[in-house]
Amino acid sequence: MEDLFISLTEIEKDIKQTEQLGTHLNDRLNLLDQNVRYIFSQIKVCDNMEKANWYFMILDKIQASLISLVCKENINLSDRLFKFVKDFDNFEEAKKYYFPKIKSGEYSF
Repeated sequence: MEDLFISLTEIEKDIKQTEQLGTHLNDRLNLLDQNVRYIFSQIKVCDNMEKANWYFMILDKIQASLISLVCKENINLSDRLFKFVKDFDNFEEAKKYYFPKIKSGEYSF
């Protein structure tokens, strides 16, 4: 049976593109997870907050992007990324609070 408004070929093409987008998004989120983990490791070896500020600036940009994905696009994050987004919601206060905890190993990513 043929239908003028729906094409099996187009549906299959859309499904393939959606699968590719999902795989690409998952790869990008995994890369962000690795970047956040690395940044936390670099903050841990910073002598003071001033030296860590550059890393915190990057984390702030990552956190803002991830919260946008969660709230606007309803994208599910890994538990670890979601915890990071939640913990650093008020970023300026959070970095002051978590810096000593990161340094001591009490807070890790």
